[in-house]
Amino acid sequence: RGGQQNQPQHESYLPIGDLIKVDVIIPGCAPTPEMIRNVAVMAYLLLKGTKEQKDLATAYLKPLMAMAAGCNSACACDIMTSVINQGLCMGCGSCAAACPVRAITMEFGKPNLNRDLCIKCGACVAQCPRGFFNTDVIGEYEAINEAIMAALQ
Repeated sequence: RGGQQNQPQHESYLPIGDLIKVDVIIPGCAPTPEMIRNVAVMAYLLLKGTKEQKDLATAYLKPLMAMAAGCNSACACDIMTSVINQGLCMGCGSCAAACPVRAITMEFGKPNLNRDLCIKCGACVAQCPRGFFNTDVIGEYEAINEAIMAALQ
């Protein structure tokens, strides 16, 4: 097959965690402006907010900080390793549906990753109900959203 460019291997990317300390990972390629805004507002509330706002900010930022702590390659090169944990996977297919390049297929009710197609965008992580977002935070969504909107005014 002629005319094809060589694609860099997974190991070709230098993890940003090797260069600087990463406190929070914002998933997505590129992250949405709303997600960036929300993380910035929550970081501000964590530093300058009231006790209640700090609690909400901690709940919101905790899973993003856990991703940074658990993954030394904050570029998300190894993001699928933590998502496709066969013991936790319930076979919902959310990761496969979220993948913009269809690198994840469902086989026998479990996700199967084609690493050659994966662009490491993190969309699968953001959608996985068992691998990314702490479900305790979902009950606080309205309060978190109100805190963000109040801080922006």
